[in-house]
Amino acid sequence: VEVTKIPSLEIPDLNEYIADNSFAIPHDRLSSAAWALKSDAEAAVFDKVLKAGRPLGEYVDRKFFRGVTTGLNEAFLIDSATRKALISKDKRSAELIKPMLGGENIRRYFVENPDLWIIFTRRGVDINSYPAIRGYLEKYRAELTPKKSSKDKVGRKPGHYQWYEIQDDVAYYPIFDGPKIIFPDICKGPRFYIDRSGVYLANTAYCLGVDDSYLLGILNSKLFWFAISNISIPFGIRAGEYRYRLIYQYMEKVPIRVIDANNKVDRVKQDRICALVDEMSMLTEKMAYVKTDHEKAVVHRQIAAADKQINLMVYA
Repeated sequence: VEVTKIPSLEIPDLNEYIADNSFAIPHDRLSSAAWALKSDAEAAVFDKVLKAGRPLGEYVDRKFFRGVTTGLNEAFLIDSATRKALISKDKRSAELIKPMLGGENIRRYFVENPDLWIIFTRRGVDINSYPAIRGYLEKYRAELTPKKSSKDKVGRKPGHYQWYEIQDDVAYYPIFDGPKIIFPDICKGPRFYIDRSGVYLANTAYCLGVDDSYLLGILNSKLFWFAISNISIPFGIRAGEYRYRLIYQYMEKVPIRVIDANNKVDRVKQDRICALVDEMSMLTEKMAYVKTDHEKAVVHRQIAAADKQINLMVYA
């Protein structure tokens, strides 16, 4: 079967482009399970990558978690002013109010601050011990009450939870309180970040329950994106590039090179990648504060240099 990957609809002469860029694939790559539209060279590299690593799901011991589904964001998501007002009424309110990020706020090696907080009333919480929060949520009681059937017009989805509780049972919430690698559910390039501040996630984001700078470097590399683009399914195009879903069924298959703790060369390479990742994190944070064009250009060159070194080490 002759195949040509078309990167843009702005190609002046489609026939000429196809003649220069087409390749043949055998029928066995078009199985009922999946279609693999890869050239021989691309398929060979992908197979080599798969053999060189352990699947991410195994690497992180299945510690893959989704953000919180509240059932009514209007009630549970608040800004800093509302948080301050609730705490001023009752200091204990602070126990249930957590910093919040959505997938759109997670970038590559840094996060944007959306001034967003979640009232995290998990299963079993004694709402009467938090009078300010109870009073605030009372305004939404009708919309928060679980429907008795799907025919009801007002309320959240039917379920065994109280009107003031988060809709889904987030039994793994302690993961959010600890260090973790966070990332959006859909993106057009690698956007991974290690959070050590105890931020909670909306249901447009996921996290891996590990504190691993080496893994972060791999996930933010070009080779990772090559791998996930051969595993996941394109989810529309934005700014001329395919976006991919980073849900567990795809992410768990991405190969991660395991470091041999008894191999000194391996340990040295791991330490070097970790150092470069720390440098990338520092530089991307610094970029938000530099003001002059000259300073921005200098930091940008430093970021590009560190990024190139990480990619070369991951390739190796």
